[in-house]
Amino acid sequence: MSLRKPETISFWCGRLPHWEVVSGRYFITIHTAGAIPIRGQSEIRKLSQDYQKAIGGRLRIHRKIFSAMDNWLDTNPRNAWLQQPPLAKIIVDSLLHYQQLGHWNLFEYVVMPNHVHFFLELGKRGLKATIEHWKRWTSRQCLPLIPGAKDRFWQREWFDHWSRSDQEDESITGYIRHNPEKAGLVTDYRDWPYGSWSL
Repeated sequence: MSLRKPETISFWCGRLPHWEVVSGRYFITIHTAGAIPIRGQSEIRKLSQDYQKAIGGRLRIHRKIFSAMDNWLDTNPRNAWLQQPPLAKIIVDSLLHYQQLGHWNLFEYVVMPNHVHFFLELGKRGLKATIEHWKRWTSRQCLPLIPGAKDRFWQREWFDHWSRSDQEDESITGYIRHNPEKAGLVTDYRDWPYGSWSL
């Protein structure tokens, strides 16, 4: 297996670690605000602290962060706003619109009830600027459609992981496709209407 070893552009840690590289292919997960309960947030925060303290084995901890986060999202119906077809359509349309604008090259995506997974290669803008812009734009479109919603649609940050090989590209693509099955929404991912396979 041939590993990619691109140059690092930036690395920062907020509540989650973020690592941007030259010509990176990123697996990104963003969930709705409040989708993970306090107990789950505490678990993820502890793992993030472990990540920041670690000298070696960071990739293993990074994967644990994702696993914990996605398990909470798939097994909790909290703030599942994206199961509403008008909101899911806004997210799908925005992903495709950003592709048309050249902000990213989208390989695969799925809109789940309370989160979005997408796999992409960025355009000229950096990771942070692109994702924050997308979050702001989609928030403005979605919040007015949610009765009683407060001022935040998405979580404060997002999960990102840059793919290190063609084999990992295939693994990420498979994960995105089968997430509706994993979450018990359908028995065949192709029956889930809000994925890249539904075009």
